Amino acid sequence: MDYLEGFQFCNAYIFPGEHILWKGRPEKGRYFSAHDLFLIPFSLVYLSFSLFWVWGVLQSGPPMMALFGLPFVAVGAYLLFGRTLRNIYLRGRTFYVITNKKLIIKKGNRITTYQAQDLPPMTLQIHQSGNGTISFTEAVRYRGGGSYHNYFALENIANPIQAQNAINSMDR
Repeated sequence: MDYLEGFQFCNAYIFPGEHILWKGRPEKGRYFSAHDLFLIPFSLVYLSFSLFWVWGVLQSGPPMMALFGLPFVAVGAYLLFGRTLRNIYLRGRTFYVITNKKLIIKKGNRITTYQAQDLPPMTLQIHQSGNGTISFTEAVRYRGGGSYHNYFALENIANPIQAQNAINSMDR
């Protein structure tokens, strides 16, 4: 696929008076994030316990009980291996477009747009390779006291300073 061919999707999302300030996609490499520092050990323990449980049931109990543990083994395998493989797969199908009015992210078949005035504060992290990740995080609180974090990022991009400058120059 030609580099520009992957960006053709954004034409339907760009309106009159709007123009592209920056476009890019994730670079190869750096498939692990800070979240993986917690998720990989947890996944390893979860999968190990699930396998140990199924093995124990097969050794001492009725073999049909082992079927109960198989979904847990499948979840543990996905958490440990599948999630990373899925991220690698999606990285090759991810495109970022910054216009003067919005940020458009395409991951696989999913397209998400964020209006310039609705973007949460951004954080820029420069990697040793010179690539960088621009993260947007915002804590959203409910009336009942609960909260969740709205998080998205432009991951491992080749020219993070240009992307950051494009975001800063958006019409807000």
